[in-house]
Amino acid sequence: MLVNQVLVSTGKREAVKLLIVDINDIDGLIAVSDLLAIPPKRPFTISLTEAEKKLKNKKYALRDHDFPDTLYLPNSKIPSSQLSKRDDANKSLASLLQDPDKKHQYLYGDATGLVAELISLSGRSKKYITGLLNRHFFFGGFENSVLPTYFNCGKNFKLEQEPLELADGSICLKKKPGRKTTYGNPYRHVTQMDINNIQKFAKHHVRNNQQVVLSDLYQEFIGQYYAMTVKKKNIPDEEIAEPLRLVMDRRHLISTRAFKRQLNKLFSKLDWIKKRVGEKNYLRDHAGKPGSAHKGLRGATSRYEIDSTILDVYIRYPYSNELLSIGRPILYLVIDVVTGMIVGMHVAFHGPDWTGASQALLNAFSNKVDFCAKWGVEIEEKQWPCHHVCKELTADRGTENTDKNIEALLRGLIGISTVNLNPYYMGSAKGTVEKTFDIIQKKSLTFEAGKVTKVPRREDQHSSRRALYTYEELMQVLIKTILLANNHSERINGRTFEMERDGCAFTSLAAWNYSLSRSMITKDLPQDRLIFALLPEAQATVRAQGVYFQGLFYSSREFEKLDKLAEAKNFERKKIQIRYSDISTNCIWWRDDETKNLYKLDLTDRCEAYKNQLWVSVLHRIEIIKHELALLDEANFAAKVAHRMDLRNKELYLKRKNRELKRSRAKTPALGTKERGKNFGDQQKYLFHQQVNATLSLPENLSTSSIDPTPDYTTWSNPNAVPYEEINNGKS
Repeated sequence: MLVNQVLVSTGKREAVKLLIVDINDIDGLIAVSDLLAIPPKRPFTISLTEAEKKLKNKKYALRDHDFPDTLYLPNSKIPSSQLSKRDDANKSLASLLQDPDKKHQYLYGDATGLVAELISLSGRSKKYITGLLNRHFFFGGFENSVLPTYFNCGKNFKLEQEPLELADGSICLKKKPGRKTTYGNPYRHVTQMDINNIQKFAKHHVRNNQQVVLSDLYQEFIGQYYAMTVKKKNIPDEEIAEPLRLVMDRRHLISTRAFKRQLNKLFSKLDWIKKRVGEKNYLRDHAGKPGSAHKGLRGATSRYEIDSTILDVYIRYPYSNELLSIGRPILYLVIDVVTGMIVGMHVAFHGPDWTGASQALLNAFSNKVDFCAKWGVEIEEKQWPCHHVCKELTADRGTENTDKNIEALLRGLIGISTVNLNPYYMGSAKGTVEKTFDIIQKKSLTFEAGKVTKVPRREDQHSSRRALYTYEELMQVLIKTILLANNHSERINGRTFEMERDGCAFTSLAAWNYSLSRSMITKDLPQDRLIFALLPEAQATVRAQGVYFQGLFYSSREFEKLDKLAEAKNFERKKIQIRYSDISTNCIWWRDDETKNLYKLDLTDRCEAYKNQLWVSVLHRIEIIKHELALLDEANFAAKVAHRMDLRNKELYLKRKNRELKRSRAKTPALGTKERGKNFGDQQKYLFHQQVNATLSLPENLSTSSIDPTPDYTTWSNPNAVPYEEINNGKS
């Protein structure tokens, strides 16, 4: 325990708050002043042993105590009138406070005569002297403790619990502060009841993500708490009477300003912003951000950030004599966090999707000299020396950055070990690339180039009718703008002691080269391995017909030599991880983890109908086929049942017809079966020979239409049957 610490009670016990004024180790006593007593009372003593016991039993707790800030002000900031009063007070108490024996006697012993001595020496009253002593110990026992307590002005004010209603029903306004109302009836003053109502009202009506209009809230508040419902009595059941809502007279209401003032005490200005825009938007757009994105990173290529945005410019359609637009493109940027270097970019009219993001990453990991030459911009390697794979990647948790795509990227084993996915709608989590978008758009796009303006002028044409750049020309402008930003933009943040010591220039390119010169960078990866790692990954099944993926079969001669198709046919089917293009169905890729060989599998002939198609169309068609096959299966099932019933009925009919035939009871094979079969075959040959003769000879009295190719088997067993020719010649 120390002097000026406080002993406070814990739990639900009676409140105790004692300031330690002095400690007497010899007698085992503590002089304390009751901080809950207003005005301050004379210090009293408690047992040191008892206090320690209560602290040990956790009935008391020891806390530090803060005195009013005014008591710590230097003399230069205290008004001279208060200084003179302070000095007079300390002079009146000097004979007691400067004598340790008298002070000890006043706190622990018999104080008889000590106060009288002070009264006689100072010429002051007893009330003045005792009040100064109590204040001296109550406020810490130092020189400024007896300063006039002007700092307490207004702190002891208490509002009335409810407005005072007079006999005539009006409200007493004697305690209302401020000027009198000149015109109309005055509002009444605020009471504790009003504050309680405002607190209850705010819990239910001041919500997050809602634009708040205080004047509208005031009307809601009055309608809820200061209005009455009037309903007629003794109304017949057949009549419907709606209750009448009446607002109280103005003399029973608080003013709009009073309501707003009390409501603003509950919510600060920042609270209003949080409730209006929401927690996430507040953290993104309004919260302070003292940290830096490069904290914990070692140097260049430690972490890249990737994001996309729609450019504020319309692109001209090049295949027409008329000025037409093809819309606003999407710009993908890849930024090195440590140096601010723009290491990759891609412009597309699709997305945002993984295809565009993977092309931007491929550009970030590839040589920029060849890339710039493709678009007609000649550069040297030193102007854009970015072709390195990063260790970490930060991206949005958007629909394009799915878990499957990210897992496929990590399993590609190209050097990326970590992918950070930011929360939804939190672009501030990757502020480096977000800020770069603003720089690129401001430096590369002008108003005349079909730029989209936030506040367009009504007299101007729409931006889509002023498209200036084609896609190729836009790429050239963006490349030059990126080179300017990398090579000449100032970058002050993120500099290390070594960079300052060695005189590194204040550009992203200088920081990039400086960092790479002191880092261990792996060798460049081949293009096919990079593309393979950036392709989306999925699971396919090896079958006898080929590798089955999303309803289609793939194979190649090199893959067939591995005998995996034969193993699937004779033993069991196996699952493999493949890479595919999310656009075309023509081929997929599989890499053998043991040999590291990459196999390209093409669509087989059995799926030829789906070659050169988009996956979206094929998957949609497959779903349609599944539905059509289900309908066909239903129809086939009905046809099979009908056919089966027809066979059953035919069998029953033949059984009834054959009941008149003579039957043998022998169980051995029937004798003469082969002979009867040979005889039946000879008869069929004879009939066919007759048909050939009749068709090829064509006699005058014989028409080909009269030949019946179907033999009448019912007459063959009749020995008196007439030959076929005699029938046709009219003989009987």
